[in-house]
Amino acid sequence: MLALAGQQVLAESLPASPAAALVMNTHITGLAVTRSLGRAGVPVIGLDDERGGLGQHSRHLAGLGLVPGPDVDDGAALAAHLLALGPSFAERPVLMATNDDWVLALARHRDRLEEHYRYPFAPYDVVQRALGKTSLYRACETLDVAIPQTWYLDGDATPEQVAAQVDYPCVLKPDDSRGFYRAFRAKVFVVENQAAFIARCAEAAAYGLTLVAQRWVATEPGGFWSVASYLSPGGAPRGVFTGRKLEQWPPDFGTSCLADARWDPEIAAAGIRVLQELGYHGISEIEFVQDAASGQLLLLDVNTRAWKWVGLPVAAGVDLPLLAYRDAVGQGFDSGPQRDGVRWTFLRDYVPLLRAGGATVPEAQVTKAEWTALLAGTPSDLVDAVHDPDDPEPAYDVLWDSLTGGLGYRCAC
Repeated sequence: MLALAGQQVLAESLPASPAAALVMNTHITGLAVTRSLGRAGVPVIGLDDERGGLGQHSRHLAGLGLVPGPDVDDGAALAAHLLALGPSFAERPVLMATNDDWVLALARHRDRLEEHYRYPFAPYDVVQRALGKTSLYRACETLDVAIPQTWYLDGDATPEQVAAQVDYPCVLKPDDSRGFYRAFRAKVFVVENQAAFIARCAEAAAYGLTLVAQRWVATEPGGFWSVASYLSPGGAPRGVFTGRKLEQWPPDFGTSCLADARWDPEIAAAGIRVLQELGYHGISEIEFVQDAASGQLLLLDVNTRAWKWVGLPVAAGVDLPLLAYRDAVGQGFDSGPQRDGVRWTFLRDYVPLLRAGGATVPEAQVTKAEWTALLAGTPSDLVDAVHDPDDPEPAYDVLWDSLTGGLGYRCAC
């Protein structure tokens, strides 16, 4: 990995046009973004604060640089590094962050960095508004977009009062997801009774964290949906995709290892309205869950970035990274409709799921014909997060990591 001086030499060696893209967090998500842009002829530099990401040996990278992590001094060290690097580029590069920490760090220091870099996503306050559960769910209520029954804890009501109103079990979600995870190494609290509710609220308050209470939603297998999109700075949707997370690993609270493209115009429209209400632009993924009791799709969460299976909409014809890049450099275009039936898998996680007998949607599992087509590099409706005969070294890294445990990259996505 190149240090700053090497990155400066690399930047100076790049042609003035097209503008480079800096992809930050070079693991599964970053690999999909890198491949999307690299195939379109965009010079891509990967930046990360550690070695071992599965995207670090893609042939589509012009170079790989080591930078301070986004959580060091609230991103100030990263910003200082980028300020030193920026003048070396003949043309302002586009910043492509693929993890919440990187997005927030870059957004926080936008005023300092924008002289040298292009931002394909919204300002810091808008990102915070989209990520905060209180502001997100209130925007949904304003628009009549369905969410699980929700109780707020940011007003006059005490935790004791709210605890007496909710049904159990219930979920306590943080406004500040990153701060919550740093404090508790968990995404949410699931509580079974009033005493646990009150105790968990007190624990969160000790860290200055605000929570939202929400009804637990029982879901059938295949009931997790996503609306993924790129919105221009004016709020116009230039590309919209919907699909389902079919399987995840680990089975209970893991990340996706099998997903499919399936168009749903109703949740697509609802998701876009929420983003526009929040004032958000850029790439995003909105998560919906299907209530097993009512069949209704309920909005759960917004991710203000590319996410683990962003390679699926790319394969289905809605190339969100390229839409964002082209818009940032003044060459914006609108995507066509998605191609339904395309599926995405991450073999490294999918195999242990099957070995453990944890698959939940039997009719959706990958067939022998699909596996052989994927391995042979022949056209099919199945794509893998890493394996690509046209870009083979990341797949070797998966094999090496599985055999030795030698990569050790901390991020799941």
